Amino acid sequence: MNKQKHADIPEVDIVLWGAAGFVGRLLAAWLWPKYGASGDVRLALGGRKKSELEAVHKELKADDRLPLIVGDALDETFIDALTKKARLIVSTVGPYAKYGSTLVAACAANGTDYCDLSGEPQWMHRMINAHQEEAEASGARIVHACGFDSIPSDLGVLFLQTLAQKRFGHPMTDVKLRVKALRGGASGGTVASMLNVIEEIRKDPAVAKIAKNPYALAPEGMRSGVRQPNVSTFEYDKDIGNWVAPFVMAAVNTRVVHRSNALMGYAWGKAFTYDEAMMMGDGLTGRIRAAAFAGAIGAFLLGG
Repeated sequence: MNKQKHADIPEVDIVLWGAAGFVGRLLAAWLWPKYGASGDVRLALGGRKKSELEAVHKELKADDRLPLIVGDALDETFIDALTKKARLIVSTVGPYAKYGSTLVAACAANGTDYCDLSGEPQWMHRMINAHQEEAEASGARIVHACGFDSIPSDLGVLFLQTLAQKRFGHPMTDVKLRVKALRGGASGGTVASMLNVIEEIRKDPAVAKIAKNPYALAPEGMRSGVRQPNVSTFEYDKDIGNWVAPFVMAAVNTRVVHRSNALMGYAWGKAFTYDEAMMMGDGLTGRIRAAAFAGAIGAFLLGG
């Protein structure tokens, strides 16, 4: 691994942690030419293996202005030193329940901003419980789920509610997200994270309880509310005239949306409901597709 000496860690604006992974490479390819190469942002690539980081550096045709930081995500001393040298850590290293806790703890302690791509509500619940107060005291902004989980859902609801407030004078009490089509697939890290969540739920009844609570990510004292709708099998949605089936990311996104509502002082009301589902079409064909899709999702969750 050739871990970097703590004294040699450069002071930078952003450390892209996990830069050699699938998502890390995509982020590096966007960040370096847009911000790093111009000198607007002091960017660094970080990760566990120097050779892999060097390969990314070469792919980017970068120069000495893009340093490499090599270390172990579980090394508390290294991570502490790293977070003292950066303004923001962007982490793509999952499963976060296995590799992310040390980094979040150090960011909260040192006042370093942090964001990740987590889709692991049980881990986010633990991080909120452990570090919310410390992060508020240090000024660190800790933002989980900054990927497909859960930006479209979270910002989509915010946009809709802002528009509703302007047009009608009040936010919508009930909001649905219906996904008509998806492109692309899940990375290896995403699949590993999903399997880890399933395994934790199986092993620990307390984790299962958290997973079932739509308010699990809200601040302490705000983790209950009105009964939330949940598309757990296939059903007909009269509002859109479509058969729908479970959306695999709903268990994360809905929790994030309710956390946002709570953090904003229930801007959308305490009776606010939100759910997500996949659109499968209308008529008999839609019903058959919805039933098949629901069955496939159920088999995956049961079989892991």
